[in-house]
Amino acid sequence: MPGTGQTYVIGFKGVSARNANMNADSLKDALLNASEDVKVEQRREDEHALDFGATLVVVLGTPSIIAVAKAIGDWLKLHHSVEIEIKTPDGKYIAKNVTAQDAQRLAELFQGKL
Repeated sequence: MPGTGQTYVIGFKGVSARNANMNADSLKDALLNASEDVKVEQRREDEHALDFGATLVVVLGTPSIIAVAKAIGDWLKLHHSVEIEIKTPDGKYIAKNVTAQDAQRLAELFQGKL
């Protein structure tokens, strides 16, 4: 996905492929609604699979960090049983059962402060 900014990969843990696809689609919409500066691409983990993709590739710049972190936090609050894995250039992070404080930590993650 072309674009300037930091790239993150978000996957869904412990759910069926069908549910992962639905979650990816739902979170993608939430992220796109959060900021005009974010780019989100839904990808398949298996190129031979006949699905829309259970992985999101998110490219965002500094202006959209807070909005994207808030959108992910809000989405996880509504989908409290969903566990996501966020791959950053610095490692992997797991998020689930998010609170307001956790949403702040997501912003710090995207800013490279964790």
